[in-house]
Amino acid sequence: MIFTDYLLFSDLNQFIIIGIIILISQIIYATLGFGSGMFAVSIMAFLYGKLEFIVPFFTLVCLPTEILISYKDRSEINLKNTWIFLIGIIPALLVGSILLKNSENRIYLLILGSIILLLAIYYIIGEKRFKFDFKGFLWVPIFSIFSGVLGGLFGMAGPPLIFYHKHKNLNKRQFRVALLSIFVIMTFFRVVFYFFLKIITPAMILTSLSVVPFALIGLWLGNKLHHIVPENVFRILISVALGISGLLIILKNML
Repeated sequence: MIFTDYLLFSDLNQFIIIGIIILISQIIYATLGFGSGMFAVSIMAFLYGKLEFIVPFFTLVCLPTEILISYKDRSEINLKNTWIFLIGIIPALLVGSILLKNSENRIYLLILGSIILLLAIYYIIGEKRFKFDFKGFLWVPIFSIFSGVLGGLFGMAGPPLIFYHKHKNLNKRQFRVALLSIFVIMTFFRVVFYFFLKIITPAMILTSLSVVPFALIGLWLGNKLHHIVPENVFRILISVALGISGLLIILKNML
């Protein structure tokens, strides 16, 4: 996929399409505090395949925007809770990264898409009927490990953490900050692991930098929306974002 001698795009149209996908994903991320990976990786994998390129590429794109958002909300980040999760997440990220380098099994994506879709259905029709109590300490490593593997392999660490934090009765702001404080550090370690495993190449770095302007515009728009989206709409958007992501992953891997 050579668009120029330095960028990994087949042509200008692909550059624009991927740029728009990145822009929308960052609007989702800044507005909801999650969902950028589920949206962008799902769409790009559906259109182009090549997970071993898409996942590290999107990770590089997200790094500067996640740093910006986390710096902006740094006073509200709970480092104690963040590091408790990271103890399980970081080793699991390495496992997921190794799986990404050595295999691309369609059954993994079908399972992931099914989990996300089931979560969305639960949020829409079952969340008010069923409540879970995650007060026990053992829940933290369980959700951390699951999130880390999904993050390293698919770039989609959100679903387990979303499920856990949604049942902690956090308000909109607390929910967003709790996820952001974990995701930015996860992204940093994913970049390190991908470099170590030689998944990231110089051409991939330049390609990711070329779409960063799309990401920054999306980040700005998302931050504007974050302050005006009502709480009930926010929760509906979470469910819809999850459902669309899961359905697209399933469709892509059934065709």
